[in-house]
Amino acid sequence: MIQIKKLRSIAYSLLFLALAACGGNHSNEPDNPTPEATVMLRGGDLSELTYIERMGGKFYDNGVAQDCIEILKRYGFNIARLRLYNDPGNPAFSPSNRLPAGIQNPEDILRLARRVKAAGMQIQLTFHYSDYWTNAGEQTKPHEWEGLSYAALKQAVYDFTFDFMSQMKAQGTTPEYVSLGNETGGGLLFPDGDYNHFAQMAELFNQGYDAVKAVAPDAIVIIHLPDAGNRDTFDWFFGELKKHGGKYDMIGASYYPFWTKKTVDEMRSWADYISTKWNKEIFIMETAYKWHPTLPDGVSPGQLVDNGPYETIYPSSPQGQHDFMVELVAGIKKVAGGRVKGFLYWDPIMIAVPGVGWELGGPNVVSNATLFDFDGRALPALEVFGNDFFE
Repeated sequence: MIQIKKLRSIAYSLLFLALAACGGNHSNEPDNPTPEATVMLRGGDLSELTYIERMGGKFYDNGVAQDCIEILKRYGFNIARLRLYNDPGNPAFSPSNRLPAGIQNPEDILRLARRVKAAGMQIQLTFHYSDYWTNAGEQTKPHEWEGLSYAALKQAVYDFTFDFMSQMKAQGTTPEYVSLGNETGGGLLFPDGDYNHFAQMAELFNQGYDAVKAVAPDAIVIIHLPDAGNRDTFDWFFGELKKHGGKYDMIGASYYPFWTKKTVDEMRSWADYISTKWNKEIFIMETAYKWHPTLPDGVSPGQLVDNGPYETIYPSSPQGQHDFMVELVAGIKKVAGGRVKGFLYWDPIMIAVPGVGWELGGPNVVSNATLFDFDGRALPALEVFGNDFFE
């Protein structure tokens, strides 16, 4: 979510224009059966962990410095999200050169995957299909894919996905969940796969889907959009995806009170509707809540300017963050048929460490919405990941 959020409003406006243009009703016929109830997945995005540790960041529980993944596991994390870029941090190309070298590239994600699996967690792997942050409004192609014909681009998506999935499998860390792109509300690999070229977008998704299944037939493939709670956008997008033969197994969605302006109850009602309409389970791919009003500078509110409809209900404090998470878990558990598979917290471990920013030279805009405080100490919200809240 750190990536250039101002583009979000532009992307949403474009999507609503497309809604008006496309319109139409979509079939409610089932795409797949409802899976049996399983243990709720709860975890977070650990993709920046190497960066934090490299820059000197340390994590504490009960006053003792400990391995971050072990702390999270002990509190109840049972899944970790790992986001993959093609060639981030390459100084010869822009915007790759705006990210640190050796972070979230294939080698780094393979290392993190081994640590996560050793802790007994499942893995949610996200292919960004970019050298840089992607979201609903920005989907920059990897520099190696610039200038490719559309046919060659499709092959590149398949080959890259198949190759990395094969590497994950070879080291015993096959991901249980794989998302194709990040917050692809406007499409992916612009301009070839943007919402103006929906048939091509669907084909690109299918290339990724087929490559994942060729390596790991049981992996659950996710298409991830922002703005959980927005029925119109999800109806339009997944209606168009179905019309053009797009393949996926699960709907992913980002839910932030600040960005969505929706309460947990409104999100739950949306989840009941969307999961029924498309007969798909849902994964809350991103969520976060401020535990402090400002970043360490005491001035900037950070990426989450406020906590949306909860701003005056649960203060931006450690206890307020904890109480929101309690409500979120309770709301997810109320979704009909248990059809929200679980949730992933963003970005739980990107603590305030000198030199760490959302890009090189930029500020760390999420350090007041992590699950550790500015000094790396575990916050009360971590308690909500424990079994007591999921029985």
